[in-house]
Amino acid sequence: MSHDRPGLDAVAEPHDDIPAYERQNASMLERRSKLAPRFAQQIALTVAPTLGRPLSECDVVDIGCGYGHTAHALAAEARSVVGIEPSAALAAEADALARGSSRPMRVLHGGHERLLEYPASFDLAVMDNVFEHIPDQAAALHHVSVALRPGGCLYMLVPNRLWPMEVHYHLPGLSWLPVPLANAYLRATGRGEDYTDASYAPTAAGLMALFAEQPSLEARFVLPGDVSLAQGVSPLYRLGVKAIGRWPALWQISKALLVVARRRSQP
Repeated sequence: MSHDRPGLDAVAEPHDDIPAYERQNASMLERRSKLAPRFAQQIALTVAPTLGRPLSECDVVDIGCGYGHTAHALAAEARSVVGIEPSAALAAEADALARGSSRPMRVLHGGHERLLEYPASFDLAVMDNVFEHIPDQAAALHHVSVALRPGGCLYMLVPNRLWPMEVHYHLPGLSWLPVPLANAYLRATGRGEDYTDASYAPTAAGLMALFAEQPSLEARFVLPGDVSLAQGVSPLYRLGVKAIGRWPALWQISKALLVVARRRSQP
C-alpha cells in the first residue's frame, strides 16, 4: 500500500445523510472518540492469533468507518489504513480527521464496492457494527475476500438479530419485526421513521451460512482478545463471555456476534 498523504482520495461533496440513530445519539460521538484506542487495541488482540503478525506490518481497511475514530486509532500502529464510508457527511468528518493527522490514513467515500479497486491489498479488514446496515451482504463478503491478501483476515462485530433489545434505537423486539411493522413501531415511539438501514442484522446461523458461500474465507466465532477493553464491562458481561467460551452454542442468543475470517491461500 502507498503511504500517500492523508486525504489524498477526497470524498464527495458532503450532505446531511447522517442516519437518524447517529443524530439521536450525539453524546455517543464524544465517547466513541475517547474509546477508539481501546476499540483498536481490542481488534488487534482479537485477530492476533489468526493474523500471526503485528499490526505494524499490516495494511488495514475499515469498512463503514463512520467518523473515522477507530480507523485513526488503528493508524497509530498499522502500516497504513484506508477508511471507507458510504455516508458523505460522515466520510467528510473522517477525511477531516485524517487530514489533520500525520498518521498513514486516508478516506474513501463509497460502499464496500470500492474494495474492488484494491485487489489483494489489505492484511486486515474491519467491519465493526457495519454489517447490519448492508443489504447485499453476500456481495460485501465477496468484495472483502477480493481485497484481502492470502493469510489476511476480517474482523467483524455485528448485532445478533435474536437479541431482545435492538441496539440502534433501543426498542425491545424491533429487530424481530418485518420492516413495515418496525417503521410503524419507530414512528409510534417517536424514535425514527424508517428502520430499513439498520434492519439487516443476521442470526448466528444466518451469518455462518453467508460465510459458507465464500470458500476463500474461513470464518469462526471468537471471544474478545481482552474482555476488560469492552465498553461497559460488567459482571454480567464477563459471565456471558465465560459462558459462551464454555458452551459455544450460546452464540445463537448472544447480544453480538464476533467473527474472525481468514483469507485462504487457495479457495
